[in-house]
Amino acid sequence: MAKNKLLKYERVKHLPNVTVSVFGKPGLSCTYPWYQERYKGMERILELGCGKGEYSLAFAAANPLKLYVGIDYKSHRICVGAEKALEQGLENVLFLRARIERIKEFFIEQSIHEIWLTFPDPHLKNREIKSRLSAASFLDLYAHLLVPKGIVHLKTDNDLLYKYTRDSVKGWGGHVVTASDYIHGIDCSGIGASDIVSTFENTALSKGLTIKYMAFTLN
Repeated sequence: MAKNKLLKYERVKHLPNVTVSVFGKPGLSCTYPWYQERYKGMERILELGCGKGEYSLAFAAANPLKLYVGIDYKSHRICVGAEKALEQGLENVLFLRARIERIKEFFIEQSIHEIWLTFPDPHLKNREIKSRLSAASFLDLYAHLLVPKGIVHLKTDNDLLYKYTRDSVKGWGGHVVTASDYIHGIDCSGIGASDIVSTFENTALSKGLTIKYMAFTLN
């Protein structure tokens, strides 16, 4: 397993649809591939903590006129998604290997239309609260990147994170547009929140867990 991860770590550096961040050496955000001329006019959607990119790939296939960027720090995970995108001929999905805390370095202010938080780590210990992707510091980051009325989507199987996010957004001054503690029990036509079911989500459902969904704005 360790050898396989190492191989993917090296492979991902040479994939044409992957940008690998170099610590301490950020480039000009406007020079990154998602701002190339061929993507001009396309809405840009980020998936944070994308893992193997199951959501990014599915969304890209369903919405060819939108550009998706899957972001994760684990090279071996991104490698799987990026190689699948190439195999499937998906030209509207890219990947970035970077820490989420640093994504401001890679994107222009108010240039992102949507952000997806797909089953992020709930960080259950009190000392980890600031690491939750819906903590105030991350909401500040999203507000900087999003276009006016841009939407952040959350999918989670964790009750604590779901409730925390609702309270965090309201405390920050944002607006919860949609919230459901059982996503598969509501009509989300046009949102796509219930249409794509990842391997992780299937596992959660098989354990009898319910999937929560929230959409909110920050500006």
